[in-house]
Amino acid sequence: MKNKYAVLKQVIDLYEDYELENKHLNLYDFVRWMTTKLNEEPEPDETKTSKISAEAGIPLINQFDDKARFLETTARIARYHEFYTRKALKDLVINTRLEYLFLQTIDKLEKAKKTDLINIYHLEYTTGMDTIRRLINNGLLYEIQDESDKRIKLLVLSDFGKDILAQSNKRMNDESTMFFTAISDNKWKKVLPVLEEIDEFHDSVYQKHSNKPFAELSNLMDSLRHLFK
Repeated sequence: MKNKYAVLKQVIDLYEDYELENKHLNLYDFVRWMTTKLNEEPEPDETKTSKISAEAGIPLINQFDDKARFLETTARIARYHEFYTRKALKDLVINTRLEYLFLQTIDKLEKAKKTDLINIYHLEYTTGMDTIRRLINNGLLYEIQDESDKRIKLLVLSDFGKDILAQSNKRMNDESTMFFTAISDNKWKKVLPVLEEIDEFHDSVYQKHSNKPFAELSNLMDSLRHLFK
């Protein structure tokens, strides 16, 4: 019975950490923050199993065909980048790559519509809006009316947001340097044009045809194939 309230004690401890990292507090954001926090590290009794599974991952993927290996490898690389980003931003108000990208993008554009941010990064609407809401609640962004259309609100960086972005830029530059430490510039730059070509092709399809079912997308790919030899 002595551990009856252990879970509640853990929640209280997490909320104390949440208070230190967030300027504006609400239950919805706390739940999201707590879920992210708990997912960062495995449960103590799962550590050994997780390590064994991870060690088996690459040899297993190497048994896939070349296309499957390419797709899974690029997906894994993106997850590594997200993992390192969380570490780099850990004690700042922002703690995800997406939050950083939103601040960086608004800084470059000076003003941005919410839907533009969501579309640029191919996000689900709710994911994008949740991220924007967190940034506004934490005082990093604020909204102004579009001078040409009073019905539209634009996002702008606050002074606090500019300060956090400046700190984040330094850390993200360090993360980028660390990420490519073991790979020469000559190697990864050779791969970049191929990845950009794939991205450009699928970006167009995604932006224009994302509402179509898989069968129609497959037929579309066949019709476009001759343009990208």
